[in-house]
Amino acid sequence: MRRIIVGALLAGVAVAALATPASAHNVLVGTTPSRGASLSTGPSQVKFTFNSPVQRGDDTIVVLGPNGTHWERTPHATVLGDSMWTQVAPLGPAGTYTASYHVISADGHPVTGDITFTLTKAGNGQPVSSASAVSNAGVPVWLWIVVAVVVLGGVLFFALRSTRRTEESRQ
Repeated sequence: MRRIIVGALLAGVAVAALATPASAHNVLVGTTPSRGASLSTGPSQVKFTFNSPVQRGDDTIVVLGPNGTHWERTPHATVLGDSMWTQVAPLGPAGTYTASYHVISADGHPVTGDITFTLTKAGNGQPVSSASAVSNAGVPVWLWIVVAVVVLGGVLFFALRSTRRTEESRQ
C-alpha cells in the first residue's frame, strides 16, 4: 500500500513539474523594413519585433533576392527581448526580396513567417555564398519532454526500489 501512495505522490509531483501555464505563440507586430515597402536602397539589416520575448535558440532570418540568392550576412539572428535582427549585405538586382524568420516562441514552439519588400533601383551588391544558407533544424520540444519523462521515470523507479528495501528490512 505504501508503494502505491509513494508512486501516486511522485506521479503527482511529475505532472505538476511538467505542467506549464497556457500561452500563445509569439505574434509579429513590426518589421524593418515594413512589409511591402518599396525602397530605392537596400536595408543594412532586417528586424522583426514580436508581442513577447523571443527565446534564444535556433533563431534565423533568411533574406532571398529575386533570383533566389541569399543576402543575409550571418546564419543566426541576433535576439534581444522581443526583437530579432540580422545584417544584410548590400543588395543587387532590383525586384522583390523575401525576408523569412524562424523563431522559438515564448511558449517553446517554433514560429515562422515572412515579409516581402521591393528594391526599386538596382544596387551593386553581391549575394552571400550559398554556404550561409540557414537550417531551421533546432531541438524539438517533444525531445525535451521525452528526456523529462525518462528522468522522472528513473527517479520514480529508484524511489520505489528504496521503499521496497525499507519495507523488507522491517520484516
